[in-house]
Amino acid sequence: MQEAEIRLQSIQSMLVAGQRSVHLERHTLLIWGLTGGLLCAMTESVLTSQWIPSSKLRALAVLMWLSFWLGSAALLDHGLTRRARRIRDETVPFAQAQITRAWWLLLGLGVLGSVAFFFYGGGLMIYAMWIVLLGMGTYLFGLFSRSLIEWIGIATILLGIAGLVSGLPLPTTRWLAASCFAIGLPLAGKLGLSTDGGGLAVRVAALGLWLVAVTVPALLISAAPSLASAPAASPVPISALHPGPGEQTVVLPAGTLVAIRLDLDSPLLSASPSAFLPITVDEPILLSLRDGQPDGRYRLPGQPWQSLGDGQLRLNIDHIQVRISGQSADLLVHAAFHATNPTLGLP
Repeated sequence: MQEAEIRLQSIQSMLVAGQRSVHLERHTLLIWGLTGGLLCAMTESVLTSQWIPSSKLRALAVLMWLSFWLGSAALLDHGLTRRARRIRDETVPFAQAQITRAWWLLLGLGVLGSVAFFFYGGGLMIYAMWIVLLGMGTYLFGLFSRSLIEWIGIATILLGIAGLVSGLPLPTTRWLAASCFAIGLPLAGKLGLSTDGGGLAVRVAALGLWLVAVTVPALLISAAPSLASAPAASPVPISALHPGPGEQTVVLPAGTLVAIRLDLDSPLLSASPSAFLPITVDEPILLSLRDGQPDGRYRLPGQPWQSLGDGQLRLNIDHIQVRISGQSADLLVHAAFHATNPTLGLP
């Protein structure tokens, strides 16, 4: 009787091992974690609009840049995995080979989506998209690996969606994506091994640790530049400003008239360079100047100093209507212009 039970347990163990047959190598998590993290953190600093002014050329550069690094990582990972399995006289399970192909497909979709944002807009969603794709890939591997990896994959997907729904600014989602890759992937592998065979409470605690390790560094890093970029010059009203060399700070009081000039790129319409739309500043705004011209830093009431490159200011055009007035036509455009909190992403 005992011998029969032992055989049944052995058969059950073999079935479980067959269902959970995917075992990622340590170098796989490190390669993809470092590659994805560095790409998220550095791509915007390398492929800048100042270096490549044309959005179409910049889209092509992003396509080549991402394809090169992700393709190199895929080839390196594939070669090292085959070599490690050959040394141990093992083969890559069929399920792992198929999921790896699905992982490559998800990366390809991410590259194409990143390029598409240059043509169709929605660039604020780019890092949330990469977080969701990373979560989908992690979840697929977890289905045939360890249950904790499944949970981490689902948590990663929810992180990307939550960041998008809550309106997190672009720098925060960028560092969150970098953290999910660089910290999240290696840590997921480590926690998966250390909690193997543990109970529900152990897996929940490991998932909580993973979430803290991924989100806290991203929030701290995204908040750090805003806290360190305040100009030293005392603000002066724009009416009393005398532009000069060096650093200056000017304040636009409430009620100040500001001209919006439109640089329109369209085969259907054109705008005169001298045409402008007068608007009124409703709340005081501080601007940082260098050598008499704005250097991109600004401060809104109740918020720290920020930069135009941080993506805090958003201009959304959500409605266009044509109206006939006598013998002329008017193009009515509804736009929403607002700022987000650099740390919490609250409107």
